[in-house]
Amino acid sequence: MEFEGDPTNINQIPQRQSPSGPPPLQPNIPYAAGSPQLSHVGQPYQPSTQQTPPTPQMMQLPSQPGLQPIPGPPMTQVSGVISQPTPYVSRSRIYAFVVDETGMPIELGSGRFAKAYLGEERWVESKTTLRRPVAIKALQRGVTGEDQMRFQMEKEILERVQGHPNIVELLASGEGDSAGFIPPAVRDRVENDFMILELLDMSLEERLKGARQKRRRDDLLAVPLRERIFRVLEYIIPVATAVEFAHLVRDTCHRDIKPANILVKLPDPNLRGSQMKVKLADFNVGKVADPDLDVSMTRFQAVPGTLYFQSPEQETNTFELLVNTTQGSPEVEFFEDFYIDIYENDTFALFNRNELYSIAAADRARKKILLNRPFAESSEINVRGRVVKSVGRPADIYSLGAVFYYLISGAYANPKNLFDAFRKFVEYERRDENNSIAAYIEHEYRTIQNLRAPKPETGGAPELAPEDRFFSYKHYLDGNGELIDPAIMMIIAKAMIRNKPDSYCLSYDLRTTGISAMVHDLLSLYIAFGIDPSARIAYSNEGYVQPKKSGAMRRAFDKLFGK
Repeated sequence: MEFEGDPTNINQIPQRQSPSGPPPLQPNIPYAAGSPQLSHVGQPYQPSTQQTPPTPQMMQLPSQPGLQPIPGPPMTQVSGVISQPTPYVSRSRIYAFVVDETGMPIELGSGRFAKAYLGEERWVESKTTLRRPVAIKALQRGVTGEDQMRFQMEKEILERVQGHPNIVELLASGEGDSAGFIPPAVRDRVENDFMILELLDMSLEERLKGARQKRRRDDLLAVPLRERIFRVLEYIIPVATAVEFAHLVRDTCHRDIKPANILVKLPDPNLRGSQMKVKLADFNVGKVADPDLDVSMTRFQAVPGTLYFQSPEQETNTFELLVNTTQGSPEVEFFEDFYIDIYENDTFALFNRNELYSIAAADRARKKILLNRPFAESSEINVRGRVVKSVGRPADIYSLGAVFYYLISGAYANPKNLFDAFRKFVEYERRDENNSIAAYIEHEYRTIQNLRAPKPETGGAPELAPEDRFFSYKHYLDGNGELIDPAIMMIIAKAMIRNKPDSYCLSYDLRTTGISAMVHDLLSLYIAFGIDPSARIAYSNEGYVQPKKSGAMRRAFDKLFGK
């Protein structure tokens, strides 16, 4: 970051001189005996004792037109070197692993290429010696070069999307700042390459399944459908607003939205005003749309994802075709049929060739692919070509719809089964009044109501109409066998079906702003079910039970042990 009128480099900032007062906190002070303690974090902060007595004078900044001198402290002398006055201030914070009595750090979770441990942050130059728990995410040893790169990109992308209350906060990151930072007990497991993140309680998947703490499990199927809707909205709306911020403000996509990548901080049961926090995390397969910066996993391989929630272009990200290419021509002829659509922004290349071409359009009738520039390599006949699908903002919208469906079903249904049921309609290309999601969902629910209506008895078992005999609507039911409300299914379908006039986006529109329409519709569900959106916090705290006053024995116990 540069400041206008001051050419000082950030590396030239002098060390802050500590004022007279209590000495700074020593970072290696352990907790009380028998409790977790901090691992050592290197040399403590030592303030300098040499300081020029303050005298009234003017701090002279570099000469700039229209710049006036500003009153301020004099220049200080540190180790015989006169430091230049700057507009910067520096305040120190230190981080360390929390270890148990045996010196083992407390593991919070483990992923494909990183492990998360409990840590602590201390404000070294604070008069209150503030401490707070944090999560330290460290790169595992022995991972592939691709996973190492993914870890570095997660740092960069997560730093880029900071500033939204529903995106996990990145406090610091680094590579090998101190050889003693990693506790000795795990130095053979993780690298000294880390991110320090705010600490939340659990992932949404753990919250729904009770993987770690069964007593804190949220059993969505145990509550009535109407109440479940409001619970689900408290989970999905914060994630949708975080995605909207990432898309429209930071021009970044997540590309792996799923319950395991959504973190939850539960409200304090002792505080009436405490609210649940829901935050989007794990941007390790994200993508930044910056022409001067290639930050994505696409250049390595097919974009990873989770089968339940990944978009069709992620599920089959790369496929091969038998083609003829002609040097100087933008048209590529292909000879094989395929069920995956080719759109603009997809890329084409000959197999085992490095030259990439963006696709402008595809004509299945003529079996031609139109490139956005003429084919520059030598002509080839009967060779293997490779098409790579673009994965961007539409993939996030699809995944949000899939997560919404999974939650509203009570964490029971498989979104892939729902999309398979949509597939016939997705492939319907006739331009008429029936080729809209609204008309499709209305027809589906009308058919379901016809099947569920009692049939008149005419001397035998009731018969279904021939067109309904093989119709199944299992994917429209939740885990209790109740029919999902059509207004909710409309939002899910508009997110997962992305080639209709009333879809939130088109699957190839990498610059889509359709996430805003989805957020609007999600908020509108409060009104549709009789709750003012501005009062939803009060509704979510409706089940609050005031904690019981502790008895004399409990107060004596707490006083004795200093709890």
